Amino acid sequence: MFSLIKNARLTVSLKISPRESVIMATDFKTMVAWYTNVLGLKLVTLFEDHYNYAYLESESGIKIGIADAKEMGVDTKDRKNNSVVLQFEVKNVQEFFDYIQENGGTPTFGPSHDKALDFWYGGFSDIEGNPFWVVDEKCP
Repeated sequence: MFSLIKNARLTVSLKISPRESVIMATDFKTMVAWYTNVLGLKLVTLFEDHYNYAYLESESGIKIGIADAKEMGVDTKDRKNNSVVLQFEVKNVQEFFDYIQENGGTPTFGPSHDKALDFWYGGFSDIEGNPFWVVDEKCP
């Protein structure tokens, strides 16, 4: 069981810092190519000696790792029930969805407009079914 620790302070050794979110790929090389060619992420580091892993980064600072699911012991049969969803921000959700569809991605919901807060949003999956959310710049 977990217990709450009141007034706990993180020490330097426990400080959480951002790292890349990792996507498990069934077809490692195809996924790396899709994220670099379609979404425009830059391949920063590629490991292929002991295991397959790619570290990618966008000009805006999005950091993604792609790992070979089989090598990591991950079963990728039902990706739509992932408990972690990455979210991107784009200028025009509708245009982004058109682009994603033209390049092998699949819209899963939307694009929809939130009238109360005046922003567009939706969901899509990459070529292996990994889910993503996308919002426009007006999203609070």
